[in-house]
Amino acid sequence: MTEQESAVSGVVIRGPLGDVARLAALQHAVHAEDAYAAAVCWWSAAVAPAAAMPGWRSCVVWGAFLAQEKEPSLATALQNTGLEPRRFPHLGLHPDITTETALGAARAATTRRTRPGTAFSMLLTGSPIKNGTSRKSSDEFLASTLRVAWDGEEYRPDSELRLLRRLGPVGIAPRIGVLWEMPEQDWRYEAQTSPASSTRFLIFRRRQEDPHREPDHRRVIAAAVRAVEELTHFYDDLSACQVDFTMTGEAAEKFWPIRLTEDCFDSEATLPESQFFRLDDHTHRIAAALALAEGTQVITGGHIEAAWSLVSRSCRDRAELLCPGDLDLVEGILRDTGAQVSSATGSPQTPPPKASSPHDAARGTASAAVPTRGARGRNGKVKRDSAVIQDVKGWHGDRCQMCGSLLRVPGPRQATSEGAHIRPLGEGGHDYTGNVLCLCPSCHTQFDQGGLYLTDDLHVVETVTGTVRRRLATDPRHDVDLEGIRWHRARWARHILPPPPGQAHRTSEVPPRCGRLPDMA
Repeated sequence: MTEQESAVSGVVIRGPLGDVARLAALQHAVHAEDAYAAAVCWWSAAVAPAAAMPGWRSCVVWGAFLAQEKEPSLATALQNTGLEPRRFPHLGLHPDITTETALGAARAATTRRTRPGTAFSMLLTGSPIKNGTSRKSSDEFLASTLRVAWDGEEYRPDSELRLLRRLGPVGIAPRIGVLWEMPEQDWRYEAQTSPASSTRFLIFRRRQEDPHREPDHRRVIAAAVRAVEELTHFYDDLSACQVDFTMTGEAAEKFWPIRLTEDCFDSEATLPESQFFRLDDHTHRIAAALALAEGTQVITGGHIEAAWSLVSRSCRDRAELLCPGDLDLVEGILRDTGAQVSSATGSPQTPPPKASSPHDAARGTASAAVPTRGARGRNGKVKRDSAVIQDVKGWHGDRCQMCGSLLRVPGPRQATSEGAHIRPLGEGGHDYTGNVLCLCPSCHTQFDQGGLYLTDDLHVVETVTGTVRRRLATDPRHDVDLEGIRWHRARWARHILPPPPGQAHRTSEVPPRCGRLPDMA
């Protein structure tokens, strides 16, 4: 595992996220430190559903990157390195969420694309600040919702949760990650009007292009390609796991002086009140994200040191904005803490696990917030969400996924298609996009009646003749439910004939997940 310390502020750039950041810096002329911090935010949001911090808080790292005009977008730069949404099917990306209403709509859209009962997360990009003609504004309800999401607490009242449970089983609440990019004056406004929110963000003043960039372009590109593949594999494994982090003795010793740093800042009367809080929490979350990016749930001393270097960079940037006259004081506190972190030693082993209590067990099975699709109404019928089918049809432009035809009709719509549930709602299927296909009327009828079925690798097969047709048309936003396809195939199994010679069925089983992280619980 390689580590590299930046010559600018001592930030330790390490692991697969560091390799991705170097490629982003190379391709988009952004500073490697900024790209690295943004990659940590991105990755922490992706793995948040599987990562349990103490107190059942989410493992999200929130960053606010203060940019000048016309600076390249960090979110775009990361996507161009390979951190694309299609690689993280349980992570919904949503730009420019400025109100709680917009956040609710974004959450609903993500829910429609997620198999009910499956944990998912959201990553918000852009800025939460609205710039009017005469003044700036921010939604206090959005700020409140984000605060409790960061703290890991349910923000809806018990009365609303009771109502949701009457409609059907309750799913798993989304985790919300944030990668804001905004002008400095917008963040100043946010810090002044909502200090409780601003301390939940790591502040980074965007650096100019790094003059010490790696000159060997081919090596950087090759390392980033490997890193993206590693992160994708780890993410796939984590989608079926629930991770509880452990910390080595050395990491615990290094973490202790960081926990005391908040008191050091708070005791200085000249510093802005409450603006240097939660440094230990930020460090812990970053260290956990770095550990998962390296395929382990064990937080080591190296993870703590790397995480603290990034938190220290943010503290300096915050001080430059809020108290430039006290930079020497802030630098002294950070330097003393850094020295204690570096010199702390301890066992490289993890302590034995503590016996779980009934309270811990109850916490682990606590009901969450998102109602599953396909809940039944008062008349006993399964309720459908029309937006689910509209999403799928929109992604495919009304073109049949099985035969590729586009049925045009007179009228304003010009084209028409049908949404076909792979497993019917009345037979245990869920009303979400993974259980829906965009089909023409003919293929829809044949699929529902067993005339067509799908292999595991999404080839269309004629049941009567066994002829293998084309592969099902796909879209990166449309994650087709493999379990539903297998259920449909099993339903019509007695009618299925073997394929003609040279056209073997492709029905290989998907290997079990959680196999690439040997020290996962």
